[in-house]
Amino acid sequence: MMGKIAACNVTNDLFALNALNVSNYSAFIGVPTDIPKDFPVKIIDGMRDFLKDIETDVHGGHTIYNPWPLFGGSASAIIKNSEIIGKRGIKMSDRLILTKPLGVQPIMAAYRVMKSEIKLLDDYNLDEIKKSIDTGVKCMTTSNRNVVKVIHEGNFFNSIHAMTDITGFGFAGHLEEMLEDSNLGADISQIPVIPTTVSLADYFGYRLREGFSPEIAGPMLIAVDPKEFDNFIHALEDNNVWWFEVGKISKKHQSIKFQEKNLLIEVADFK
Repeated sequence: MMGKIAACNVTNDLFALNALNVSNYSAFIGVPTDIPKDFPVKIIDGMRDFLKDIETDVHGGHTIYNPWPLFGGSASAIIKNSEIIGKRGIKMSDRLILTKPLGVQPIMAAYRVMKSEIKLLDDYNLDEIKKSIDTGVKCMTTSNRNVVKVIHEGNFFNSIHAMTDITGFGFAGHLEEMLEDSNLGADISQIPVIPTTVSLADYFGYRLREGFSPEIAGPMLIAVDPKEFDNFIHALEDNNVWWFEVGKISKKHQSIKFQEKNLLIEVADFK
């Protein structure tokens, strides 16, 4: 599973630029000398299983000895300049959508606690947490490539003004990058999160409520031309791509404004 997560996280950087086909994936693995010999094999197998689903494979890479396990890689793609969609370019009244719920950091913290200090979760329903862990794993192993396929096959190149993937900076951090030098702001009404993650984030001290909780292989954040919004979301639905509208772009201010009440919405329909 960790191999799948690593490969998803690496390749999503290409899909965030609207590249459709991964032309090369080079795996990187660091292993301790005392680790079971089949560990790196299983990591590579996980990477290859994921990559085959997005029509590519491991083409090479490097393995080193390291005191603790490391795994990841680098990926490349070829794309026409005219087809690149960057994180800059948002326009007034663009509607913003996410393609996965947030909350991977707190739910995976709960996963680690369940294995080491489960008593810390005595006040929680463990069955619900286990379901949310499964959702978190599903988020981290769901490629953003299908979003790009919809853009290419539906010729939505001019309908998507800007997009990025949500990873280490969290929702607010990456949205701030999209707003940079635009003289525009964003009104955020609701943000979808994995069930139980709001309470867990508060408990563990993560900044999910503020929008700065990091994600692994996170969703696309897409600024859609309002005139093409319905056509685009229908195309997403026709291709079984989950989506959630989180807000819109405004010229009333040059910052992110979050709705004060009921901002984080726990969603259970991401499958």
